[in-house]
Amino acid sequence: MKKGYMNKLKLLVVLMLLLSCRKEQKNNVEFIKNLSNDTDFNLPLYNESLKILINKNDVIYVTSLRQLYNLKESKHFNYKDFDSFLIEVINNDLLSKDNLSKISEFNFKIDKEIQEKYDNEGLNYLLKVYTEKSKMSNKYYIISDLNINTKFCLMYLFFKNNYYVIQNDHSGKYVLIDKNI
Repeated sequence: MKKGYMNKLKLLVVLMLLLSCRKEQKNNVEFIKNLSNDTDFNLPLYNESLKILINKNDVIYVTSLRQLYNLKESKHFNYKDFDSFLIEVINNDLLSKDNLSKISEFNFKIDKEIQEKYDNEGLNYLLKVYTEKSKMSNKYYIISDLNINTKFCLMYLFFKNNYYVIQNDHSGKYVLIDKNI
């Protein structure tokens, strides 16, 4: 009887270890589809300042919808629509490092200290410590006295949690909009 119990306990421990292995977080598909509300990429876009952050081998590339659309068209990726392409790019590692380097305005590595705080304390902790609340219930500003790598690391973590990440050209602030509401 004890041997059967011990085998079940060992199996449970192994299963817990397998489940706890850290997997790359994926964005919600509806969130991705809503990113590309503007469809005419020949005109100025309403969401031009919206940042798209893509992880490739622990390097985060910052790009835009227009750059991704232009890449899709020039490389003739065969997807029924731009949303399908975006889903593959953001969640399923579609693009090569070379493609991402060509279309990114900036790339960086995750700040290990910020990642550790996120892993241990969660997203609400990052909101409390690193952002200022706006008058809108779902809008936050990243505090301005952080170095640029920390700001972009925060933006990536929020983006992976379905927040729009926007650079406000008027104020120079980085804006986070919670799209989970």
